[in-house]
Amino acid sequence: MNSPATKTVCLREVAHARSGEKGNSSMISVIAYEPQDYGLLCEQVTVDAVRKVFGPITRGSIARYEVPRIGALNFVLDEVLEGGRSRTLAFEESGKALSSLMLMLPVRVPAGYVERKDRPATEEGPRSRPSGDAAKPAGTIRLAAATAWSRDRFEPALSLVRDEAIDYLCFESMSEVTMSAAQVALNDGHATPPYDPYLLDRLRPVLAECKQRGIRIISNQGWLDPHAAAQAVQELAGELGIADLRVAAVSGGILTDRIAGLGLRFSENGQAIADLEDGIVSAEAYLGCEGIVQALQQGADVVITTRVADAALYLGPLAHEFGWDTGDSQQMARGMVVGHLMECGAQLAGGYFADPGYKNVPDLAHVGNPIADVSPERIVLRKQRGSGGLLSPATCKEQLLYEVHDPGAYIGPDCTTDFGAVSFTQIAPDTVEVHIAEGAGFPKPDTLKALVGVREGYMTEEMVIFAGPGAHQRAQLTESILRQRLASAGLQAQEMRFDYIGVNAVHREATPPSAHAPYEVVLRVAIKTSTRQQAELLRKEVDPLAVNGLYGTGKWATTASGSRVRSVIGLNSCLVPRTLVDWSVSFAEKAVHTTQETP
Repeated sequence: MNSPATKTVCLREVAHARSGEKGNSSMISVIAYEPQDYGLLCEQVTVDAVRKVFGPITRGSIARYEVPRIGALNFVLDEVLEGGRSRTLAFEESGKALSSLMLMLPVRVPAGYVERKDRPATEEGPRSRPSGDAAKPAGTIRLAAATAWSRDRFEPALSLVRDEAIDYLCFESMSEVTMSAAQVALNDGHATPPYDPYLLDRLRPVLAECKQRGIRIISNQGWLDPHAAAQAVQELAGELGIADLRVAAVSGGILTDRIAGLGLRFSENGQAIADLEDGIVSAEAYLGCEGIVQALQQGADVVITTRVADAALYLGPLAHEFGWDTGDSQQMARGMVVGHLMECGAQLAGGYFADPGYKNVPDLAHVGNPIADVSPERIVLRKQRGSGGLLSPATCKEQLLYEVHDPGAYIGPDCTTDFGAVSFTQIAPDTVEVHIAEGAGFPKPDTLKALVGVREGYMTEEMVIFAGPGAHQRAQLTESILRQRLASAGLQAQEMRFDYIGVNAVHREATPPSAHAPYEVVLRVAIKTSTRQQAELLRKEVDPLAVNGLYGTGKWATTASGSRVRSVIGLNSCLVPRTLVDWSVSFAEKAVHTTQETP
C-alpha cells in the first residue's frame, strides 16, 4: 500500500526509454528525465519488477546494468523475440516497441511529484535555413550521417554536401539480416545485385559535388561483393564525367564456404556449426576500421565496404585523419563513441524519439541528420541547420545505449569501450558536446563476431479483418475455424501463431488486460513450415472465408496475386578467431567510355 507521502505513477512519468534487438535478445534503456530521479530508478526498476511486466514473453534471463553518469539503466532481456528477427512469427518482430511496455511499470514517487504530462512543454521551434557553408573550427574533421539503413530517406545527403562544409559523408546500409537476405535472393535466382540496390541512386546526386568539394564518401553498401559495387560506382563516375575518381572496395570477412569447417559453435546455444552445414547460406564476420583506413591512405575518394561494424564507418576516417594507431584502445574508443552515436542517423537528431506531451520534437516531418565535429580535444554534435528535429543530451543518451548489452564493455572489432564513461552537455540549441572520461578503451578482442544464416524452412502470413459489435468474438471464432480447417488439410506446421491486432499483437502475451471490447480487430495468422507447399496451405484456407466464414469478414489484400511465402533464414552468431579472418583493399578500374560515330 502507498504511504500518505507517496503515490504510484507509471514509469513513463519519471523516465524515457528506447528498445532494440540483437538476435533473440532485446535491449531496453531506461533514462531518468531528471538527475535526482536516478536513485528512484535504481531502487524500484529492478530485475524482479521488470520480469513481472515481461515475464509472459521472456524465456531467458534478464540483466540490469547501471549507467550513473547519464542517469540510466540498461536491461537485456534474453529469448524475448521468439527466435530473433530473422525467424520469429511475431507481428512485431524487431523488439523496438517493447520500451512502451517497460514504461507501464508502476513506481512510487513523493505525493507532491509533478508528473511529466502535467509539466509545460519545452520544445524549441524550427529555424530557417541560412545560406552558405557552416564555419568549421580549425583542426576539426566534420563527418555527416547520410543514412542509417538501406531504406532511409534520400534527400539529406545532398543538403549535407551543399550546406554543411563536411569532410566525410557516411552511408550506413545494414542491419543484422541484410547479408542473409541478399544471399537468399542470389540463391533463389532473383535478379538483384550483390550490393545495396540503392547504391547508385544514393550516390548519383552527390558524387560529382563530393569530388569537387573534396568530400570523401564512406559506405558499407558493398554487402556481398564490395568490389562489384565499387566498379558500379566507377561506371557511374564515367557517366557523370568525373574523370579522376578513385573508388576503393574493402572486402573480406565472408566465411560462408568455410565456416562449417572451423570447429566453431553458436554462441546462443552451443551447437556445433558443422551440424547445420547443408543449410548454411551465409556467414560474415564484422570487420573493423583498418580496411577503411588503408583505403583512405591510398587516396580513395569513395570507400565501399562489406560488413563492418557500423561505427567503423566513422572511426575509420578519424583514425586516418588524426593518425591514430589502431592498436591504441583509448583512441579507438574515442572514435567508437562518435561512430556509435552517429551510425543511426536521424535517431540522434530527434528521429525515433518523440512521445507527444512527454518528449516533444518540432517539425518531425523534416528531421535533420546529425553532424559530428571532431578534433583531438573535442567532440561536438549538431544537426543540419534549419531542419526539424531535436539534438539534446536526451536524444544522445538514448542513442548511446541503443542496442547495447553491457554499457561498461561494448565489444567491437577495434576495441572494447566503456560507454559508462560518456556524458553530454548542451552548449547551444541542437548542439551537444560529448565528454569521454579517461580509461574508456580496452584492447580489441582476439575474436570477431560473425553472423551465420541457416535455412529453416518457409513462413507466410494472412490477415482477416473485423469491425463493429462483436468484432473480437468473431475473430476468435474464425481462429477456431482456421485451426480445424488447417488440421483437416494436413498442415504440418513447425510453428503457428494467431495475433489479434488491436488487442495483443505487439506486446503479445505480456499485454495487460483491457476492460473495453475493441471496435476493430485484425486476426493475423502466421505459420512456419519445412516446405513451400505446406506454407501455401494457409492462403488456400483463408481466401475461402470470403464466402464460408462469419458475416462482416474483411480480407487483407484479396486482390494481391502471387504468393506471400518466403524463406526463413535463421541467424545465429559465433566468435571467430581474428587470425582466421582476412580482408583486403582493391580499387575499381577506370571506366572507359567511347562514343560510336553514326555511319
